Amino acid sequence: MRLQKRVVLFLLLFILIIGGTGCMSSSNASTEDKIITHLEEKYKEEFTLESKKEGSEMFANMYGGDKALVHPEGKPELVFLAGEDRDNKENIYDTYLLARWSNELDKRFKSQIESEFIEDIDYKFSLHIEDKLYDESMKDLPFDEFMNKNQNEGILTLNIAIKVNEQPDVKKYSTAILNVYKLIEEIPMWMVGISVGFVEDSEIIPDYIRTSNFNNISWSNLNANVYGTILFDNSRNVQTVEDVENRYKELEG
Repeated sequence: MRLQKRVVLFLLLFILIIGGTGCMSSSNASTEDKIITHLEEKYKEEFTLESKKEGSEMFANMYGGDKALVHPEGKPELVFLAGEDRDNKENIYDTYLLARWSNELDKRFKSQIESEFIEDIDYKFSLHIEDKLYDESMKDLPFDEFMNKNQNEGILTLNIAIKVNEQPDVKKYSTAILNVYKLIEEIPMWMVGISVGFVEDSEIIPDYIRTSNFNNISWSNLNANVYGTILFDNSRNVQTVEDVENRYKELEG
């Protein structure tokens, strides 16, 4: 009987914990306000919250707290991630400067990238730089000036979605991909890479590319028909179109 009582007591405690967690989660509707208020005070401009994902109440240090997709008001191309720090929920982190700098690179290389491809493409640069290297005082600092002081730091990736309706003839695209890579490989970062997905046209793709700075979703896990990928960086010694073609990996549909 004692064992049964202990089991019942354990189950009651478990239900109370889960119930309490649910209550905390539903009562935490002000997280959006906390994030937006923090950003507006930090950067002195207005922001729009696109969506929010609730974190773990019980295991925030493992799985993170609440996080949101945010952009400056009227500028959805500058979408970024902001959320509660996993070690201290009162602290808010954000990747706003990375969004600004990647957008700066999008604009700088726009004509050169688009001139290489006859096909319809979506593309975006993504940046991963340790947050201790930048702060809000650098909001208007050009990317090149930042890199002059932080050479060989961080990772730069150019994400390209090439729209096709069948398994691609990679030879048709390898020269364009190589030319674009050579265009950006001299940017003084620790790692510079290319991530190409051959995809069927889908409404998912433009938003996937737009949020590529932080979505952490691989082409193979994308909810769209992806025929294959070409992935490489400056550690792979890609020098020729044949090197590019050898990086092609067909994905199972």
